[in-house]
Parts: sequence; structure tokens; C-alpha cells
Amino acid sequence: MNSPLDWDLGKPGLSFVLLTFIKHMKKLRYARYTRKSTDSEDKQVQSIDDQIREIQPEIDRRNLDVVITFEESMSAKKPGRPKFNEMMQMIKAGEIDGIVCWKLNRLARNPVDGGEIQWLLQQGILKSIVTPSREYLPSDNVLMMAVELGMANQFVLDLSKDVKRGLTTKNHKGWRPGKAPMGYINDKYGDKGNKKIYVDEEVFPLLRQVWDMLLTERYSIHELAKIATEQFGLKNKSGLGLHDSTLYGIFTNTFYYGEYTYAGDVFQGAHTPLITVEEFDRTQQILGKKGKPRPKNKRLPYNGIIDCGECGGMITTEDKRKVIKSTGEVRRYLYHRCTKRKSHVSCGQKPIKHEELTNQIDGYLEQITIPTEFLSWAIKCLRRENELQDNQRNRILLSQRKAYDLCLKRLSNLTTLYISPENIDRSLLNEDEFRKQKEEMRKEKLRLEQEIRKVESGADEWFELAEKTFNFATYARHHFEEGNFETKTNILRCLGSNFTLKDGKLSIELQKPFVTLKEGFESAPLKEYRLEPGKFALIEKKNSHLKAASELVSRYPGLNWRPHPYHGCALPTEL
Repeated sequence: MNSPLDWDLGKPGLSFVLLTFIKHMKKLRYARYTRKSTDSEDKQVQSIDDQIREIQPEIDRRNLDVVITFEESMSAKKPGRPKFNEMMQMIKAGEIDGIVCWKLNRLARNPVDGGEIQWLLQQGILKSIVTPSREYLPSDNVLMMAVELGMANQFVLDLSKDVKRGLTTKNHKGWRPGKAPMGYINDKYGDKGNKKIYVDEEVFPLLRQVWDMLLTERYSIHELAKIATEQFGLKNKSGLGLHDSTLYGIFTNTFYYGEYTYAGDVFQGAHTPLITVEEFDRTQQILGKKGKPRPKNKRLPYNGIIDCGECGGMITTEDKRKVIKSTGEVRRYLYHRCTKRKSHVSCGQKPIKHEELTNQIDGYLEQITIPTEFLSWAIKCLRRENELQDNQRNRILLSQRKAYDLCLKRLSNLTTLYISPENIDRSLLNEDEFRKQKEEMRKEKLRLEQEIRKVESGADEWFELAEKTFNFATYARHHFEEGNFETKTNILRCLGSNFTLKDGKLSIELQKPFVTLKEGFESAPLKEYRLEPGKFALIEKKNSHLKAASELVSRYPGLNWRPHPYHGCALPTEL
């Protein structure tokens, strides 16, 4: 007669249960795996230290035997992680029985690694995966595990699409992704996807001087690199002096004249250019290149700077050519239309001819155009006003410098009192009081220094901006009519911002100074004067004209202007 044990083993179901129990009686050997991605996909995911803090209580609670640990700082969006591969080899060799990790997405975000993990678990080669939330076993339903790993992979796919879409939009707005080249600084505080590139006020003019020296053809690259380092104090990204190769890279970078290449496409930058196209071509000739390395088919007017007023997409420019069969003549047609790339929004906007859009831009320019006679009179008024402002600024500077000197004296007296023999027992001024008062005075000193620099650096800023505004308003329309596509696009950028096209109508948010001009010239006296500029000689004899013009000019000092996007645009003498 068989024993009860023999009888139990004779039944397949009970035999499997018993064998499984016996296997689990043997303590499994685990590998602890933690991973932090170096890519943006995991910016919100806990760091490796945080993952360990989450995992350790589960290890202690289950009394897991962790025989080896793997830590990795590498993205899991594609196969090829060294530590992960090493762990997989140890599992296949029978040196490890299980894995303990924070979540399954730490193990895989791609179908290759995810499939390998599932297969090893189903085969029983990998006997357990433990996370703080649950344990995955060979006997489990594989569906939930497949769903979790699939979600991790889909996250990477969606993220890639979002990043590419964001970069495309940013490029069409004219802002190159990535770190700005020498002479420029990135916007650290702008909204994500809308961060701009600004001029580095210290490096930009020095780099322009270096470029001017090259254009004289009197200096070699090696000599210029030495001058830039020793005399101008320019340094590379590592904080060292400029090498010949660094300077050569700057002189061949199209970004400095306003264009850049990204992912194989050429974009018109919205940043302030350091040089002109002609100067760049001349530079390439000096360096031994042929010049003009720019693809002409990309240089289309207003391309990518206007938004669709219906769906928010970008307005692109299409260049179409048609052959007239009867004559063989090739005619060129330019259209501006919405890209309609926003799949979740239906857009019914129709294309608009290039001539129609150009006429509308010309209409905006007409609203701010002033006669040349008025320009010379306005500049004289501005210069007089600037002299009055200088007197006022000098009085402010004198007052601020007196306050600054007094602050330095108080700070010196405070230190003298603290270290004096009379205060050796700290009865007059203890350490806490000294530190508190010293910190307050230090902050006051920094504040006064900033105020002084602000007044000194901005002494002629409003006058320069006002003068450029009047110059632009006087000559921009002429250059717009006579200029090429690049000139027309630059003038449009200078005119305003938030360009939208809807139902064939262009809307522009004019820069604040141009709004001032537009409103001023809509007044009755100046409106009459603009229609009859020949009567300018009599303007000072006509009180109504003089009063209106004076009020218009007097608005400029009171605007407290800061640099506007058009500040660095090509002005009449440079167009």
C-alpha cells in the first residue's frame, strides 16, 4: 500500500503545487536595479537615491536576498544599456533568480528589452520581479505586465512626437534650439518652447570688433585668436582662451548673419544678427571658401513668422511655377497658406496671394511713415530734450553716488566699531547684531550700485531708440518696396509682433513706439500736415501743427523704453 506522500505525488496537480512550494523554500537571489535617465523623458522621475529609499523597505519586509546591485544613468528608450545587459546575462546563467526595482518602466521603455523580460519570466528562468507595489511571478497572467511595459514604450513614442513638434514650432518662430553661440545668451526665464536668444551685451561688441579686424585682411586667424584672448578677454565654453579652430568655427557660422540650419533645414533666425550677409560672404572669401553656402530655395518671404488666426498653425510660403504652353514662358506664383498641421483643429482658411499680403504690410507701414522734413525737425527736438534729460540724470547720479559713499562709510564705521578695543567684550556690538547690520548695508550697497549702473547705461538709450524709430518710420516703406525677400521679411519683423492671418486679413501688433507714431499722426493737425509735407517750412508759424508735433515728440522721453525686438533690426542705412 502506498504511503500518503506517494499517493499525493501521483496526482499531477498536487505534485506541481508541492514542487513549487519546495522551490520557493529555497531563498531566491535578487539583483537590485535602479535607473535614472539622462534624457528629458525622466525629469519628473525619482532619482536613484529616492528609488533606493522606496525599494529598501520592501526588501526588508520580504527579507529578500540581494546579492548584487546595478545602478545606471541611461535612457531605456532603446536597447543597449551595459548594466541592464549584464544583469540579463547573469539571469540566463542562473546566477540571479529575481529583480527588485522601483517600477517596471525602470527596466524597459522599448519593446526589445520588455519582450526579453516577459519571456524570461514566462519560462521560469526569471522567477520573480519585486516592486514596492506588487510582485510579478511566472504563474501570473502576462497581460498586466505587457500592458505596463507597453505603456512605458508608448510614453517614449509620445514624448518624441511632442519634442519634435515643439522644436518645429520654435524653429519656425526663428529661435534656434540648444545653447546659444558666443556673443549670445539663452533666455533662462521664458516659457518652455518660447525661449528666445538675446545679445550678450559684453561679448557681442567685442566679437564684432574681432570680425571687423578680419575683414581688413591684415590679421591671420592665429593673430586674431591671440588678440581676442589676451586683449579682449574672450573665452571658450571651458573658460579658456580662444583656439584658432574656435574662431574659425565662429567665422563660418551662418547664425551670425541671421540664418541657421537645424535637422537639415535652413531657418531665418529672429535673433539680432552680428554681421550682414555680404560681410559673411566676404569672410568666406578671405578664409578661402566660395561664399554664399545658403540654399536659395529656402529664402522665401514671411515664411514661418505669421500664425493662422483660425487654428493657430504656422503660415508657410509656397513657391509655384507654371509653364505657359503657348509661349513656353515660366511664370512664378507665391502663395501664403496655413500648414494645417494641428490635427485636432479643423482649419478652413484659404491661401492668399503674395501681392495681397505685401500690400497689407505696406498699408501698415504707410500708417507710421513720416516725411523726411519732419525727421530732421524731430531729431533736433529729441537732441534738445536729451540735453535736458542729461541734466536731470546728472542730478540723480550725484545724489545716488553721495548715498553710495555714505553707505560705504557706514559699513566701514560698523567694522571699526566691532573690532575696536572698547568692544572686546561685545558690549557695544555683539556678533549677531554686527552680522545683521552688515548684511543690511551690503544689500543697500548692491542696490545703489545697480541703480547707478542703470542710470549710467541708460543715459542715451531712450534717445537712441527714439532716433531709430523715426529713421525706420521715415525710410522703411521705401526699402520695403525696393527690397528683396530678405529685406521685406526683416522689415516685417521690425514692425511688430503677434502676426496673424485670418480670412485674408493680416493683423499686426505694432511695437509700442510705432503705436505712438500712428496715434500721433492721426491727430487733425499732423494728419493735414502729412497730406501737404511741402508746407513744412511754415510749420513753426502754424501753432496747431507745432503744438501737435511737439506733443508727439515729447512722448518719447516719458515712455521709459527698454530695448524692443526692432532695436537690432536693419535700419535705413543698413537695408
